[in-house]
Amino acid sequence: MKFILIMSLCSFINNQCLSPVQTDGDYSSWKECTLAALELSKEIIIAQENTFINDNKVATRFICEEINKV
Repeated sequence: MKFILIMSLCSFINNQCLSPVQTDGDYSSWKECTLAALELSKEIIIAQENTFINDNKVATRFICEEINKV
């Protein structure tokens, strides 16, 4: 069983998100995918301006989606 990671950047003021993006690669477990999402989320938030994050209450949203891979 493999998983892919799909992420979006969202504003929790108006509950809107940018289009979801699939990250590179796949993951061997749900846990591996979730940990990667948390690390990538941190990197994305750190890369943004403080005022953008704070004024728009921005956070990431992610999905670890199971895929059938041979």
